Amino acid sequence: MARIRKQQGYQAGEKGINRVRVYLHHGGRLFLEWRREGRKLRRSLGHSDWGQAKREADELAAQLRRPDQREPVSLATLFENYLREVTPTKGRRKQQHDRRTVALMLRAFGGARLAADLTHRDAARYAEHRRRLGDLRPRSGDAPPPPVGARMIAYDLHFLRAVLHWGVGAGWLDRNPLAGYRITEEANPKRPVFTEAQFQKLLGVADTFPPAFRLLLELPHETGHRIGALLALRWSDVDFAAGRVTWRAASDKIGWEHTTPLTTTARAALEAYRARCPGIGESLVFPGSRHLCRDWMQRAQKRAGLVPEKGRGWHALRRHFASELRHVPLRDLCDLGGWKDSNTVVKCYQRPSEDAQVAALATRKVLNG
Repeated sequence: MARIRKQQGYQAGEKGINRVRVYLHHGGRLFLEWRREGRKLRRSLGHSDWGQAKREADELAAQLRRPDQREPVSLATLFENYLREVTPTKGRRKQQHDRRTVALMLRAFGGARLAADLTHRDAARYAEHRRRLGDLRPRSGDAPPPPVGARMIAYDLHFLRAVLHWGVGAGWLDRNPLAGYRITEEANPKRPVFTEAQFQKLLGVADTFPPAFRLLLELPHETGHRIGALLALRWSDVDFAAGRVTWRAASDKIGWEHTTPLTTTARAALEAYRARCPGIGESLVFPGSRHLCRDWMQRAQKRAGLVPEKGRGWHALRRHFASELRHVPLRDLCDLGGWKDSNTVVKCYQRPSEDAQVAALATRKVLNG
């Protein structure tokens, strides 16, 4: 229904469908403003007659309301279709995050809320809502949940924006209402790296744990792969004759199946472990769980006498791998460690090295011409 607003001018049509706005330019002329395929369009009317301007807005709104105009879609419907069509194509942990985040967002926004009506302010309010809830991961005891980090909140908002973007391509939305929204990341995230001396101390106490722990230490050090990929590794993935290992897409966080060579150390570690814990075919190399591995890592650092540092877990070995191989071409490093995006390696995994900077300066050449 058309209406007049004293400060904003005249509006005709329905938001997200055929909304047309009349407003007074600071030069004294009247303008029409509307959207088409997600783009904002404006047109000068060339006069200052409000009555005529309203009639022209009504006419344009009627033209924009096509018989085949799609109906507004609710968040509940959009999320339901995304979970059915897209989420099953992701890895297990990504699927868990999708479902958990959908539940949180429906709780925050309401399922009846129209997806096209979301605003940047809604995204900011969700961030505050998520911050108040704290870390919702399962914990033992009755202690209140610890604060949730900015990185997790940003992860949720990236998911929401991705769903809306998918909705545009799938024909559910005319535009992504959060396009252009700047998601605040953690300013100085802590990404600890194991030094070689610390890694050797861990190896020094490895034999006080089950045999799998030593292999779990040596493989990420030699291959740079995630603990999740290691726990999904099967003996059929290891080709001892060719000296290669295949990382399956189904067990890879980013769904990338690839094959990497085994170093002499990694191959010897696998052979020694199989001699003690025989396995063949589709049996898992490591039958343990993530929780068990996390417990082993925490206890091993204490036994090795390492000063506790937040965030220094299994992933610190992956950063160690990327930092020690900083001298190789990024393409090769990504292939070796299982990264699809070289920017991720530089931003999140490689540690600044003063020695590397000094060596780089030593190779500086004079620019002639």
